[in-house]
Amino acid sequence: MPQTISFLVFYVISELIAFFVFRRVRKHFLGQYGSTRPMWNGIIERFFLYLCILTEIYHGFTLFGALKIGTRIKADENKVSNDYFLIGNMISVSMVLLTTYLYQNWT
Repeated sequence: MPQTISFLVFYVISELIAFFVFRRVRKHFLGQYGSTRPMWNGIIERFFLYLCILTEIYHGFTLFGALKIGTRIKADENKVSNDYFLIGNMISVSMVLLTTYLYQNWT
């Protein structure tokens, strides 16, 4: 149980950092802070990646990538820039890997 609590502390701190990082990224690319919907999507995505790492189901990263690509294929022209999409995903995955690494070496 103490490991679960310590991981939750790492997770919450990571998500707080992500919130402020992604606010800056969104402001840079979109010129405004925008809706909080993408923030919730990111939280759910990062939670999925944490589960993949902690349960050692690493091919979940492949599923994650496929789902991300699949959701980008749209017929409409109202798309977010590829740079914004790529940078956001790289930051998200990097935060998951870094937080997991820090948690495993801290405990």
